[in-house]
Amino acid sequence: MGRSMRAGHAFPTALKMVGDELRAPLGSEMRIVFDEVNFGVAMGDALGNLASRVPSTDLRYFVVAVLIQRETGGNLAELLGRISAIIRDRLTLLGEIRTLSAEGRMSAWILSLMPFAVALMMQLSSPDFLRLLYTDPGGRKMLTMALVMMGLGILVIRKVTRIRL
Repeated sequence: MGRSMRAGHAFPTALKMVGDELRAPLGSEMRIVFDEVNFGVAMGDALGNLASRVPSTDLRYFVVAVLIQRETGGNLAELLGRISAIIRDRLTLLGEIRTLSAEGRMSAWILSLMPFAVALMMQLSSPDFLRLLYTDPGGRKMLTMALVMMGLGILVIRKVTRIRL
């Protein structure tokens, strides 16, 4: 879009070009914005509709920046270039965060599955050893509490290892 703006095209024309060149879903959404503007919907309303239809933080940055630029003026092509750089930097940062947190996520999986693996190994090696947990009422209570605490632990580990930006 920034390139078409630098080439001298108007913003609605740039929207149409992006809509024609990009694949769905973003391309079709840009064509919808272009069609709305052609049918008389104000540009601000059409962009607001786009932001409400597409749940994307990056798209909201784009819409807010374009709306502010339309009110205050300035070089829209330069603004779009800066927004695209910000989005690229954000995606790069997300990739780095996923890479750096991979060890923590793998540890979470291993720690979550280890009790089940140990119980399976114990069941295979000496079946009578765990039978008390299934047959005795106290053993069933202990097993239930262990499963509940393991479930809570898994939820906590997932919460700790999930990073959102």
